[in-house]
Amino acid sequence: MNYVTVIIIVTNINCFFYMTFEMFIIAFCLFIFISSSSSSSSLKSSDIVITILSQPDEYHVSHAELLKNQIIKDAEALDQKAPEFILTHEEQIDGSWTFFPLIPKLSSKFPEAKWFFFCLENTAIKLPLLLNVLSKFKVSDNTWVSHVLYDEEPTIIHHFADHTKKFKYPNLASGFAMTSTFLHNLNKRLSKEGLPNVDFSIDASYEFSSYIYNNGKGPRLTYSPEFCIFFTENCATYPKGFHACTNSISQDDIYVAVKTYDKNHQDRVPIIMKTWLKNVKNFGLYSNVEDKSLPNVHVVPDTKEGHCEKTYAILKHSNNVLKKNNFNWLVVADDDTIFSIARLQWVLTCYNPKKSIALGERYGYRTIRDTGYDYLTSGAGLVLSSSLVEKIVNSPSCKCPTASTPDDMFLFGICLNNIEGQIIHSPLFHQARPSDYARNYLASQEPVSFHKFWMIDPLEVYDQWFSDADSTLESKWRHTEL
Repeated sequence: MNYVTVIIIVTNINCFFYMTFEMFIIAFCLFIFISSSSSSSSLKSSDIVITILSQPDEYHVSHAELLKNQIIKDAEALDQKAPEFILTHEEQIDGSWTFFPLIPKLSSKFPEAKWFFFCLENTAIKLPLLLNVLSKFKVSDNTWVSHVLYDEEPTIIHHFADHTKKFKYPNLASGFAMTSTFLHNLNKRLSKEGLPNVDFSIDASYEFSSYIYNNGKGPRLTYSPEFCIFFTENCATYPKGFHACTNSISQDDIYVAVKTYDKNHQDRVPIIMKTWLKNVKNFGLYSNVEDKSLPNVHVVPDTKEGHCEKTYAILKHSNNVLKKNNFNWLVVADDDTIFSIARLQWVLTCYNPKKSIALGERYGYRTIRDTGYDYLTSGAGLVLSSSLVEKIVNSPSCKCPTASTPDDMFLFGICLNNIEGQIIHSPLFHQARPSDYARNYLASQEPVSFHKFWMIDPLEVYDQWFSDADSTLESKWRHTEL
């Protein structure tokens, strides 16, 4: 066989080698492989900025610090410098949970970073695997990566937008990452256009994605199987499930106030009495009329819209009940809210009732503007510490401007800001029905509540989502009045 001889001159050592053409090809391929391997592993821990969407309550701060410290340990094990961190409760940037106010800060503070990663306090991160995943993408591209969610049909929580499967948004509990190129370009757009002029912030992940998508002009979210919704050995990230901080608190610590009115006495109230409310030891039904067929009815003013006067009256009456019985917590729910009272008891083990705190699902009204604020949406149900209820009913700044003022926006938003009450967001409370959420979003959590009986069977929803958890409660507290 004839061989073609190739001469390669190596000038830095003043010598040359002779090799066959086949040998040259093998050597060249080996050089390309080594170069690509070196390039893919060149991403270091210090090239990433990790933003943890933390909250100021001590339970949430401890989880954020735990996550940060674990990542630092992982970086030390790799013999690398740790990533940079932003914990949003330390920054105190209004509306940071919507992401928009964070972009300018990140862009200016970390100009040399290659990747920016966003997550929740309960996101688990395996740093070596995350570095490996991100190394597969070019930092120079407009790229962002996560576990993708999509709507199977238009839903109220996403303003009934007809995006459905064509539109992807990240599962925030799994975290998402974006290249520095993408983040800096996004900052340029925000600098040019200003912050989005939206009234209500409901689902930050979806709304941030919608802004990025920009009617098809922006890059779509890239799916990565290593961004998981359940733990496996190959996961770079995944959501950690909720674990109670102590044994479940006693029902003697809780009082439940249910908002209803006479037209719902025969349809909605029997449903909640047959499901979650049968497991509640201490409760009151707050209606516009007396009804001897129902237990524990208390008459309060009726309001056709907004319900501020009605809810304020409920808080005043409940405050007396709390003080008389030494209850620590007040739960406020609509008559079409579906709860797991057992799961709620587990969640409350992680909070201090002596602090002025309100727990539920956070919404925002113009929250990224100077005049905006966060509030807890009442349909999902919410929990107030007894000390906070006392503050609300004794503060002149918490009296309703009008009877029909939106109760949740005023009493559980503006009022709480006025009296320095602390709003705590929990993703386990849900303002809408199970069908209004992406399947994979709900798959990694054990919900506390859903809301609305519209176009669903509430008995079926309770049985599917909550009955097993509530079956752990002591049967002696169950009511059989209906």
